[in-house]
Amino acid sequence: MRQERPSFLILCEGKTERDYFIGMRSRRGPQIDVDIPDVDHLSIVREATVRKSDEYSSIWCALDTELDHALTARLVDEARRGEVNLCLSTPCFEVWLILHHADCARPFQSAEEAKKKLKSLVRSWSEGSTRFSDFSHGIEVACGRSRKLDPTGGEVLKNPSTNAWKLVAEIQEEPE
Repeated sequence: MRQERPSFLILCEGKTERDYFIGMRSRRGPQIDVDIPDVDHLSIVREATVRKSDEYSSIWCALDTELDHALTARLVDEARRGEVNLCLSTPCFEVWLILHHADCARPFQSAEEAKKKLKSLVRSWSEGSTRFSDFSHGIEVACGRSRKLDPTGGEVLKNPSTNAWKLVAEIQEEPE
């Protein structure tokens, strides 16, 4: 009996996240649909709720907290109500990418500072073109490092932090 592949819908706020998760696609792995709605963070979560269907095993929103505590609290509440998952990074998704290459526990003053740190580690990286191949070899290390920063994935406003490991672990999970 052939097993059905899991399927994911990941709504992202930017190209960096999109390029990373598209890079995780494989012929035998789960189906991964990635989209960048051209709307604000809360509207992305609301769109994910609207797009829930039997077509997807799991729906995620990959968003930066941008150190905005009030907005992040609203995102968490909206996602909980809509029963969608959040992949949050503080201050930005680039923290997840940094963790593929280096330990990083020092807080960032801004998302721009995190992006400069990433560029110093991966010289070929640019915000408009993230190549998954620059990060694929460090996924397990990044998962370990991000769990060390936030073991439960629930301290989404800790700077730096990312719970991207939860989404990546779900994508890499073998079907039963």
